[in-house]
Amino acid sequence: MSLVDLANTKVRVIGCSAVMGVAPMIASAIANPGVTAALGAMANPVVGGIAILATIAGGIAGNIAANDLGNRMAEKLAKNPNILDNHDLIKAAGEAIGYILKDVAKSDELIAIAETKNWPYPEQDLDKLADKTPEYWQNINTQGADLSRSLNISEEQLTLIFSADAAEFDRVTGLTPADWARFIREFARSEGKTFDAEIVDFVAQRLYETFPQAYREVLKRDAAQGGEKFAAMLLNLHQIALADLKELGLQNREILDKLEAVATREDICQVMAKLGAMEIGIRDDLAQIRALLQRYIDPTAPGLPISFKSETIIQDRIKDFTGRKFVFEAINEFLRTKRNGYFVLEAEPGVGKSAIMAACVVLLKRRCITHFNSQPDGIVSAKTFLENAYIQLIEGFGLKDKYPRLPANALDNNSFLDELLKEVSAKSSTNKKIIFIIDALDEVDLSLQNSGSNVLHLPNLLHDNVYFIVSKRPESLQISTANKTVFDLMKYDAESLEDVKAFLAKRTDRSQLIQDWIKDRNLQREQFVTAVAEKSEKKFIYLRHVLDEIEGGTYNDVNLNDLPAGLEEYYQKHWAQMIGREDDPLLELKVRIIYFLSQAEEAVSGRWLAKSAREKNVIKVQQVLGKWNSFLRHEKVGKETRYTIYHNIFRQFLEADETVQSAGITLDDINDDISDSSTGGAPL
Repeated sequence: MSLVDLANTKVRVIGCSAVMGVAPMIASAIANPGVTAALGAMANPVVGGIAILATIAGGIAGNIAANDLGNRMAEKLAKNPNILDNHDLIKAAGEAIGYILKDVAKSDELIAIAETKNWPYPEQDLDKLADKTPEYWQNINTQGADLSRSLNISEEQLTLIFSADAAEFDRVTGLTPADWARFIREFARSEGKTFDAEIVDFVAQRLYETFPQAYREVLKRDAAQGGEKFAAMLLNLHQIALADLKELGLQNREILDKLEAVATREDICQVMAKLGAMEIGIRDDLAQIRALLQRYIDPTAPGLPISFKSETIIQDRIKDFTGRKFVFEAINEFLRTKRNGYFVLEAEPGVGKSAIMAACVVLLKRRCITHFNSQPDGIVSAKTFLENAYIQLIEGFGLKDKYPRLPANALDNNSFLDELLKEVSAKSSTNKKIIFIIDALDEVDLSLQNSGSNVLHLPNLLHDNVYFIVSKRPESLQISTANKTVFDLMKYDAESLEDVKAFLAKRTDRSQLIQDWIKDRNLQREQFVTAVAEKSEKKFIYLRHVLDEIEGGTYNDVNLNDLPAGLEEYYQKHWAQMIGREDDPLLELKVRIIYFLSQAEEAVSGRWLAKSAREKNVIKVQQVLGKWNSFLRHEKVGKETRYTIYHNIFRQFLEADETVQSAGITLDDINDDISDSSTGGAPL
């Protein structure tokens, strides 16, 4: 391979990497539901990259076609000298290549090729190349590169790259296999190594198929560490892309405001965390289940327009997801053997019902009607569910021309839902199914709907190939239907314990801080996993809290036996620690803020909390929020962070009589203050 060809290859990889780095940030900003509503944009920018590009193109003077705009942006990014010379971008691409080479080196397929041909195993040589890739990649001189050559990103690839749906992005491919094969041969030659053509072709094919995902994984890992290496580079890419869009004539203020809101390292890290790399574990652990479930949907069809709130919950709950194969096997059997019906997942609070439902949405590639009830987010009514379901059915199944607006009284009962399901069911292929995923029925406020009807006005009778997969606590809720399968998760003690141990092992393996905590106490990893699994009472919410606090240093002076036993004891110990110091100047503010959060009906900002607590110093409020951080879910709205209680169990703990009494407050006073703040126009 000539030096010029090598330079051209590097330029093309760096150009593609720039596009693949900046596109998800643009997609994340444009996919904000507020933008699409204001523009009347295409149905679901969250999923289809073409819809995101079309949204931007529609805001440019001259009405550039979507794919033409995408290619113009790609060319501008690829040939920008600030990008070609960006050391961090080159390093990130080199790390991604090395990551793939390491993975390929130990693959069973490569070993089989070597054994079949009676060749020496290439693992050691590939490992050495992987270690040297970032340095070698950095030293390729691009001065002789032909910048007139196009990146040749196809229309299909552009659509996938600019999608905010991680499942779509996973179908992106890199350079051609021939490009990667030439690179591997030249790289190996420079290190005094040679590989047989069949091995080169195998490695090149893997680079072709997985470079975009590996590159994303490198950026995601960096974001998880606060963007220590690459956040500045991504921010620079975003700013260059924004400048290019303005040069092309982007004038729509709504879009510009959203793009300009991505302005800090923290914003970049938050976007990268949403790219779905955390879902890779699901695909690895449950690949067989994923394949089974996807038989019931059309994986090539656009994903349905999941609401922003539900998507936020999904991304939060899917983090570190582990196991639960036996639950998905039961769901698969239900879908396989029933003509229609309800699959009801029942379990006590904290054992991971929401995580299972979130994983189910991911495994179905978001080709299901999705609704997550949530008291902390104020999603508790049948009307909210029905509106959410109508949007997904109408837009997802191409009925927008027929139903440009909802019929009168459509939110009062399920008559229109039944009409839609009948129509969609008739249009669907006989081997494909219409699947609803509905979480936390127990958090629905039944006082907001007619008495005697099913919770959320769920239909009594279902058309063929219509299925509802729902979750709830064991308490009785009305779901009157002849075809109902109840799955009691609490009967699967042994399987749940194994999943808890697997979760603990996974978190421990990837956390040096947890490993150090274990080592400092002269423990074996298996000893730690067994003991914490027992203390957790098989509640994943306990594991999330305790492991986060071990990493955060809360338990630096605590031995294994002193870790709280069970979720209730965890809350009690944390509560006692927070309010136990009478000399703490922030004590009253700590208590009032967590109670304001527990009573608020949706995510609220620090400014709102400061006003509710009558605290003029917003910095003090932020300090208090840091103390409660492990209990809070963060949500970015524009440039503002808003907060909700992470799990409803903690809200119920706060409302227990003994907790309220120890806090020395009354919930009536808190609610009065919330009402005063709301009527005073405080920011949500």
